[in-house]
Amino acid sequence: MYRYRSQGNINAFTSRWQTGFPLSCANRVTYYTVPVGDNTAAPIGEKRVFIDNVTPDFWKRSKQGAIILNGMYASKLTRKSSGTTNASHSTVTPYCTAPNVSQTFTYGGTYFIALFDYYAEHVGNTPIDLGDDIHRLYDEIWTRCMADRQKGLANLSESLAELDKTISMLLHPFNGISQLTRDLRRNGKRKKGFEKVSAGSKDFISFVSSEWLRYRYGITPLVSDVKAVMKALKKQYSALQPKVVSSHATGNMQKTSQVTGYFLASPYRVDYGISRAHQVSVRATHIDKYKPDVFDDLGLTFHNVVGLAWELTHYSFVVDWFANVGDLMYANIPRASLTSQGGVVSTRRIVTTFYYPLSTTNIAPAVWTISGSFGDNYLMVDETKERFVRGDNYTALVIKSDFRSDNFNRVADAFAIANQLLRSIGF
Repeated sequence: MYRYRSQGNINAFTSRWQTGFPLSCANRVTYYTVPVGDNTAAPIGEKRVFIDNVTPDFWKRSKQGAIILNGMYASKLTRKSSGTTNASHSTVTPYCTAPNVSQTFTYGGTYFIALFDYYAEHVGNTPIDLGDDIHRLYDEIWTRCMADRQKGLANLSESLAELDKTISMLLHPFNGISQLTRDLRRNGKRKKGFEKVSAGSKDFISFVSSEWLRYRYGITPLVSDVKAVMKALKKQYSALQPKVVSSHATGNMQKTSQVTGYFLASPYRVDYGISRAHQVSVRATHIDKYKPDVFDDLGLTFHNVVGLAWELTHYSFVVDWFANVGDLMYANIPRASLTSQGGVVSTRRIVTTFYYPLSTTNIAPAVWTISGSFGDNYLMVDETKERFVRGDNYTALVIKSDFRSDNFNRVADAFAIANQLLRSIGF
């Protein structure tokens, strides 16, 4: 049974202007107000809607340990006008010959958006098309969530498999500095001027790249493993009662656009801008019941051992930057000790459109003089939240559209690896 609730309302607003002119040369009237009327294309207000699936005896069943997953939809629509217009235009030549009274129009309030809706286009909050990227994001996040089931505090299976490399790194911590010193001395003896500076710069960049990779994929994992072991040894594990454990994964994407244009509303040419944004956040949650033990937290499990084939593949983590190969493999490794309780995917979309004036220009200077400017703008925001149940068996290989170039570690890793590869081929 579905339940519908709503709150608030979105109403039409009235734009207003003032006109000032004489009704006749003999009977002059200074000003009076003329309302435009209801402008239903540009309303204001806020409205919320909530729709969910009602489960009978939900609280009673939850207290008894039942895991209940259901769908949900919620929306929040906002229409808001800010600022105010204060503009006017008057006739250049007198409207009456004596005593030289000019015809004047003075505008105030939410006037720009009313003119935009009339002369340009009806306002609307159409989302930017995300294409297939949004479906890839759903599949990527859900697959990652499934891969993280029974994920412990560490992955000692991989650490033990690479123990020889770790010992070598710890035994020779200053190899990089020694190599840099030798290279700089050799270049100083063999090269002069620009060639010496260039060779030294390459050696220094190679040193920094090597040490960065050592820190990221050697020292940092080692420190994390030590912390995980200490934490696992302090925990108390009980085999009497299975625990409800949830796995999570999140991701987001956003597209924006900016356009400008103009419309003519004599004697004004109004230049305007429209900013649009479409933001999507995805969160996947999967719930399992099992009896966690110290081996789970340390990563000494069947699926971690099976996954070693991929983890020990040279530059496998680079492949995972561009496609979710590792997540797909881990998601499909059987976990016999887990009892699945199901999972859901929650999404949050925010679609925004902002209309605003840029400038006004007199297009009839021989007839009219203008003063002031259009100062009101208009904001439309549609925020929706959805939750739907996802099947355990669905996982997918995804070619990622976002390299995460805004992430410092990702860019630094890519630069360091590229430098190492170029140095290895004598670039």
